[in-house]
Amino acid sequence: MKSYRIKAVILRHLYEVRHNGNHLSNMIYWPIVNIVVWGFFTIYLRHSDRLQPGLVNCLLGAVILWGLFNSFQRDIAVGFLDELWSRNLVNLFASPLSVSEYVTGLIAVNLGKAIIGLIAEAGIALLCYHYNVFPVFPSLLPFLLNLALFALAVGIAVTGLIFRYTTKFQTMAWSVAGLLMPLSCVFYPLKSLPEWLQGAALALPTTHCFEGMRAVIERGAFSTSHFAWGLELNVLYFVLAAWFFRLMFESAQARGLLVKLD
Repeated sequence: MKSYRIKAVILRHLYEVRHNGNHLSNMIYWPIVNIVVWGFFTIYLRHSDRLQPGLVNCLLGAVILWGLFNSFQRDIAVGFLDELWSRNLVNLFASPLSVSEYVTGLIAVNLGKAIIGLIAEAGIALLCYHYNVFPVFPSLLPFLLNLALFALAVGIAVTGLIFRYTTKFQTMAWSVAGLLMPLSCVFYPLKSLPEWLQGAALALPTTHCFEGMRAVIERGAFSTSHFAWGLELNVLYFVLAAWFFRLMFESAQARGLLVKLD
């Protein structure tokens, strides 16, 4: 891989962010709206004596962490969709740019955008609801890493589907996180699920991340087992996603879809 080609991809998407209001709203506006809505909800529960203070902190912490996963996964796929909508794919892949260089540049830009959204949510939670996630942030960082890795795997897999099946699958960029959310135990512990669903939930790295987050916020304890399980699952899913993406890209290339994606 050539660093100057990766830098060119990064610059291309940074220019897109500067001149496209949709990217700014996805990066800043919706994360802020999300934390504001959930913040008011936790205030209502707290004033109604229906929720313990520790659980209030878990809810706001879950909103912040889920925002990172959702935005990173979505923007990986949407970054590719931008190329498709602007009919820029032919220009990209007619150049010496490789798929790995393009994906690396896309990851760098969208990881930065997701981190900006996370900081915005954490700042609003601190200023408006007096919830400070920063003291426990070092303990949450390994789980954030696992969330980012799984978001990357999901984003790569969805991008592969779009390569192969074009815009028929473009809604997956926004909807796949919603499909995973019920089993990820974002706002409730794993034991809240029926026993027959708990096995499926434990197969998701996101479940281990949020179970670990609750242990950190409620008890100040770092769960090594949840981190290790999440990391091992991420390695498996990332390998599968990379293989699937390569398979879909080669299929699209063989069918001549790269010059007629619409």
